[in-house]
Amino acid sequence: ERAPAIVLIPGAVEGGTDDPRVVRTARALARAERAVFVVDLELAQRRFVEEDIDRIVRAARALGSHPLMNGSVSVLGFSFGGSFGLIAAADPRLDGRLEDVAVFGAYFDLVGMIQAVTTGVSLVDGRRIPWKPHPLAAEILEDVALRLVPAEGRDALAAALGGSLPPDGLPPPLRSVYELLRNEDPGRTFELAARLPGEARATLERFSPASVAEDITAPVIAMHSVDDPAVPYGEALRLVQGLPGTSLTSVSLFRHVDFEPRSVGDWTRATGDLWSAWRFTGRVLAAQE
Repeated sequence: ERAPAIVLIPGAVEGGTDDPRVVRTARALARAERAVFVVDLELAQRRFVEEDIDRIVRAARALGSHPLMNGSVSVLGFSFGGSFGLIAAADPRLDGRLEDVAVFGAYFDLVGMIQAVTTGVSLVDGRRIPWKPHPLAAEILEDVALRLVPAEGRDALAAALGGSLPPDGLPPPLRSVYELLRNEDPGRTFELAARLPGEARATLERFSPASVAEDITAPVIAMHSVDDPAVPYGEALRLVQGLPGTSLTSVSLFRHVDFEPRSVGDWTRATGDLWSAWRFTGRVLAAQE
């Protein structure tokens, strides 16, 4: 039957469209009488490629004009996939075509992500927000950073980051990346990022919703865990600051995007988080009614 459409965007998970959480979410939305299209992205392999943004845009456009679609198209993205969804929403090809963009655990500015991972603090409008990252966060960041530099310099930068090569031996472009990743002062992060080679700066901007915020016209609905170990809560606050009018729901018992109460005390507080998650989902569905 004809139904409103939702473009579902997974995060950087190895299973991609086959991740069990993605499959369960898609099926649940389909039971709510929505047509769900899950986008297959290279993000699943932790690769940041512009083709992924284009895939999201083309999926939303195609669904919007499909003869079996009824009503509007919404975008629902998880983790980094939510950030990619925000970037896609700014594409002029989607002007007036989206009902809303809903994100759970998304980042707003990649430089802000670097700030939190390297220093354990998000600085948002002068406010210090401490963050305890997942042990793998720094490893993932370095993996992404190595992809930002020319292939011929990756081995040297990896050696310097690993401690087997003195950073003084790096050429200036690679040294600037090293200094950013080893910086421990959150107040210097954006200054150091501005010294990166032009191509690296362009990549950080291209994959940061903050850089296209003024072009996002669809309403934004966000949910974020205050103790998210993968994407700092400070990024949710940046999102609200950068996109006034954003509806933010804060939860506390989710580990990134997974509901994980760990004690009897947690279960006594679970009702509030589950109700918040239900309201978040309700807003996504209600927008299409």
